[in-house]
Amino acid sequence: MREHHDTIVIGGGQVGLAMSAVLQQRGREHVVLERGRVGERWRTERWESLRFQFPNWSLELPGYAYSGDDHRGLRGEHACAGA
Repeated sequence: MREHHDTIVIGGGQVGLAMSAVLQQRGREHVVLERGRVGERWRTERWESLRFQFPNWSLELPGYAYSGDDHRGLRGEHACAGA
């Protein structure tokens, strides 16, 4: 069986998920392709000392605003992975 999609998002990382949210808000049918489960790399290949080089406020996804009290701080790997 063949499937047809007008829009394909490659990668289920932050940008891919953000794009998927925008497409969904606009009512666009789409599919997100990821080689494993969404977020596989940061779920299974992470380091305890991992810190993003961007402030917390810049790591938001559509519909998921940063709710902590340190908007300028750097989020650690447990906060990002939801662990």
